[in-house]
Amino acid sequence: MSDNNDEYDEGQVTKWDGGNAPASVNSTVALEVIGKIFEFAREKEITKREIERYRMMRDIAITEITERYKFAHALMNKTFEERRMVIEKEFKVIDEGLEQHDYQLVNMGLQHITAVVKDNPFKLFQVTTASQRHKMLEDGDLSIK
Repeated sequence: MSDNNDEYDEGQVTKWDGGNAPASVNSTVALEVIGKIFEFAREKEITKREIERYRMMRDIAITEITERYKFAHALMNKTFEERRMVIEKEFKVIDEGLEQHDYQLVNMGLQHITAVVKDNPFKLFQVTTASQRHKMLEDGDLSIK
């Protein structure tokens, strides 16, 4: 502050009224300003905590989706590997039947291949709960026969 009652405020000079208002008005205004500052600080902290909570929720959701993807990918690989092995085995049976001229064996191999191909490899993913999937795996409902 300078001698001519000018106040320096962030690079600008403003005229100060010299405090002609009564002390009670000045203290009330000061208390209101301080109250607003504390309210602002409190809201800022609340907002900061909410942002952090949403970030944590996002990270948890991303982790959960990633883990579900890894599980589904591994399960699909296993399912299609089993199907491939069964189909290869049945083609060997068909080849053996053709070599021996045993058309009943050829027919049986073709029926098994048809059964494997008709079976929905994604039925495991149609089950909604993990406990249902676990039970189906234990019961052998999802294995390829």
